[in-house]
Amino acid sequence: MPTQSEQLRRHIVADINAGEPGGKLGSERELAERYRTSRSSLRQVLAALEESGLVHRVIGRAGGIFISHPQVQRSLSDVVGVPSFLASQGYAAGTRVLSTKITGPDRTTQQALHLTADDFVIEIQRVRLADGSPISLETAEFPAEAFPGLLEKQLGGSIYQILETEYGLVTSRAEERIEAVNATPDEAALLGVKPQAALLLINRITYDQNGTPCEFSRDLFRGDRTRLAVTVQGRGIGVQPAVDTASVALQS
Repeated sequence: MPTQSEQLRRHIVADINAGEPGGKLGSERELAERYRTSRSSLRQVLAALEESGLVHRVIGRAGGIFISHPQVQRSLSDVVGVPSFLASQGYAAGTRVLSTKITGPDRTTQQALHLTADDFVIEIQRVRLADGSPISLETAEFPAEAFPGLLEKQLGGSIYQILETEYGLVTSRAEERIEAVNATPDEAALLGVKPQAALLLINRITYDQNGTPCEFSRDLFRGDRTRLAVTVQGRGIGVQPAVDTASVALQS
């Protein structure tokens, strides 16, 4: 059973998600009346939301509590699941599992996972949430033979954690290709954006500790809620770079 403070936080976050960035939630007095709570309890919750970057205060006659909708930062330097990097930034991570199935791989998946047309893959499609608001739409495929019974597991959290604890697999590295794309009507409906809105498409091949590809995924992140970050090292002029580099390529 959620505490009164957590219930209040959920109500406010729901109103934030239903609003627009820059929109006014109301004054402190108005919010206390709307949520039927004391102003001291309201201030505690608002302080936490302000620290997380979801709201900001404006002082003065036209002031009040305003929606911020900050961007979620996704690092390109680490192989971590969405719940991990959301939690590290103070968000409550959530998941909606849209579909699961065992199917034959297309040619792109065959090449990525080193499979043949006679093999099968486990396909899992999910919407990831940050504080209840859609942040990404992901479609991940795994070699079915390598992970028997995967669809019987709880798929609302980190699949990487399931692979490690249940199958002894440790993700060692990932190859990612990033593109700017526009949302289709179906993608827009799932992510809560307008059709043709800007999205970041990340195609990823993940490798296990033995260098075997274990996942091929297609992640669509909301462009208005996501920024990418990468840490690189300078090695001096004329020094050959190591294998683990990041690059940006222009699409022809």
